Amino acid sequence: MSDEPAVDLAVRREQLRLRSAQLREQIAVRTAVFRPVFHATDRVRGGVRSVQSARKSHALALLAGSAVVGAILVRPRAAMNLGLRVWSGWQMFRRVQPLVNRVLRQLG
Repeated sequence: MSDEPAVDLAVRREQLRLRSAQLREQIAVRTAVFRPVFHATDRVRGGVRSVQSARKSHALALLAGSAVVGAILVRPRAAMNLGLRVWSGWQMFRRVQPLVNRVLRQLG
């Protein structure tokens, strides 16, 4: 007699498991209609995030450009001298780069 409550409990537990599985299946079937909408929403959200991160890098470029324009307007001669130095440094780098690459290849 003491086994009857345990058996009843095990039967009830199994019935609940089966009912739960059935309900999960029904939910999956009924929400399958929404999957394309959810997928599209996820793609839009990803696009918005990529635009936001791109906007940050564009903002940095805009800030740097504004600083350069401001420097040219405030101190045009100093900006011209700096520009000429940067240009000369770039030209020197381009001339020396093949030599440096050749030396590095020989060392490696």
